[in-house]
Amino acid sequence: MTILFKPDPVVGGADAWRAQLAKRLPDVPFRVWPDVGDPADIHFFLGFKAATGNFAGMTNLKAVLATGAGVDGIFLAEDVPDVAIARIIDPWMTEQMAQWGLYAVLHFYRRFGDYQAQQAEGDWNELDPWRAAPARVGMLGCGEIGQEIGRRLADIGFEVAGWTRSARDLGDIENFHGEDGFASFLARSNFLICLLPLTEDTTGLLDAAAFSHLPEEAYLINMARGRIVDTDDLVAALDSGRIKGAFLDVTEPEPLPQDHPLWRMPNVRITPHNSGNTNADTAADQVAENIRRALAGEPMLNVVERGRGY
Repeated sequence: MTILFKPDPVVGGADAWRAQLAKRLPDVPFRVWPDVGDPADIHFFLGFKAATGNFAGMTNLKAVLATGAGVDGIFLAEDVPDVAIARIIDPWMTEQMAQWGLYAVLHFYRRFGDYQAQQAEGDWNELDPWRAAPARVGMLGCGEIGQEIGRRLADIGFEVAGWTRSARDLGDIENFHGEDGFASFLARSNFLICLLPLTEDTTGLLDAAAFSHLPEEAYLINMARGRIVDTDDLVAALDSGRIKGAFLDVTEPEPLPQDHPLWRMPNVRITPHNSGNTNADTAADQVAENIRRALAGEPMLNVVERGRGY
């Protein structure tokens, strides 16, 4: 019975994971890629990304445990075995992403970027506040993290709606759904927050056609995956003023080349895919619980539907 951990900068190093899982599963050996040893010993693959061939010889694999909220990195491997795949839903990560999402909206809503530019010039000048009341936020993707961000924004006065693939009860958050509801959802979203999983259907979803449905005063906030946004179309929309600004935690490619125009656009803010990094100290609880459940033949937590990719 062995865990194989594949390191990635997004999810922390092997030492942290080894220490945290040792506290919870002291009798389970922990190996670190590429020191696989006998692949038949591996019962659990733990990591953020996989590549074709990584699972070769793992004839006793019971589960793939993703170390992030998204599993597109796991599906980079074309030969993921037919076992359960679980993603991380960690309260610490949710809190971090909620904070990041709230700040991104408030950055534009309260014109902090404009005030920063004025400060650099020594310019003391009160700018006009947002006039449309209330400002409308659109949550593109309404899983646990999206709903948490939506609730917090609603608590401080924003009018929040969410778009989902099929109809869902989002409580106090208005639900738009399906292709029929997509354009209407975009049309009322002054602040569009993308939290969709990356799948074949969502790749390039936010392109010039989608941007054309946004209101005149619109900002894009992407904290999902860079490939959901057509980067060239985004640059063009920002250049033309079709989109007033963008706050990007993810890009395509990632990282951007140093000469990419997004780096130097005054209405763009970029962070290095750190809106909600995985914290082994807290995420190890769910990993250990899923290992316990798998060994006991019980349903695991946060299992991915392969057909959907999330």
